[in-house]
Amino acid sequence: MKAFRVKEFGKPVVEEILPDPVPTGKQVVVRVHSCGLCHSDVHFQEGYINLGGGGRLPLEAAGAHLPLTMGHEIYGYISDFGPQSGLQEADRNRPVIVYPWIGCGECDACQAGYDNACTRPQNLGLQRPGGYADKVVVRDAKFLIDATGIDATIGGVYACSGLTSYSALRKVPTRQGWVGIIGMGGVGLMGLSIAKGIGFEKVAAIDINNSRLELAQNEFGADLVANSQSPDAATVVLDQTGGLQAIVDFVGSDQTCALAMGLLAPGGTYVNVGLFGGQLRLPLAVLSLKQLTIRGSYVGSLAELHELIEHVRAGNIKPIPVTSRPFSTLNEGLAALQSGLVQGRQVLVV
Repeated sequence: MKAFRVKEFGKPVVEEILPDPVPTGKQVVVRVHSCGLCHSDVHFQEGYINLGGGGRLPLEAAGAHLPLTMGHEIYGYISDFGPQSGLQEADRNRPVIVYPWIGCGECDACQAGYDNACTRPQNLGLQRPGGYADKVVVRDAKFLIDATGIDATIGGVYACSGLTSYSALRKVPTRQGWVGIIGMGGVGLMGLSIAKGIGFEKVAAIDINNSRLELAQNEFGADLVANSQSPDAATVVLDQTGGLQAIVDFVGSDQTCALAMGLLAPGGTYVNVGLFGGQLRLPLAVLSLKQLTIRGSYVGSLAELHELIEHVRAGNIKPIPVTSRPFSTLNEGLAALQSGLVQGRQVLVV
């Protein structure tokens, strides 16, 4: 099979021919049809995650090793399965979306259904080979979501971009009043679509790119848009909303965090998702006086992905724009992500 692998951090991905995987035990082999490009893969290709203030988390410290097959937004078809998988011949070629945030299966978090909070993760595309390949091995069939009726190009995107947005929005304590979404890239735009689709009353979209803001307002129903580089952006938002009940930050920079702290109404909630590498700088007295809640959110649980896919299947979530490209153009796709020029999501398609 073909696999597109990082052989040296900071260098282009290399195409290689590898033996076809043979599943054992509960394992399932999925034949990859499409795999979305996530901005986190730009970090992974470099070999570290920016923690802000000059801090870097090497991927080796997270259990990832070279050669690395990235890719975690996977849509494909069941190709083969081990004798203890619980699958039958009728399941072969069934379309599935792969839940990639796989834990150790033994810790309290995994036992409670929160593999995404496992301290010994086995995530596809990081600790385990991912979807930038013809085939991917999944440890257990329980991590496969039935994709019947889901578009084959965008389907895998829901496993990261969609799930990340959905889980973050579920951490917002109320759907009444105003919620702000910072960052209208692929994940943030998905968040806007989900927020409108699951019943948030009013949504403000914030970005530094006017074309993204126009898309958010004209195509995805943002009730208010603001360019955060405008000197009066905060004033405009506060005048029209009276303060936001919650903000979901899909950037996570010093600037977006500071902006959010100024836009939240008393009692508001700040949910940070973005891994830009910023730092929280806030006098603790402000935290108390405004009675703010600060939360982090990282991808989401298997149960949340099932919920999200049911929303998609029911037609509640408007698909974000997708640009399809061949797997052979993976390096160009990663470069486009790095440049910040991508609108919506890029997806590699076989």
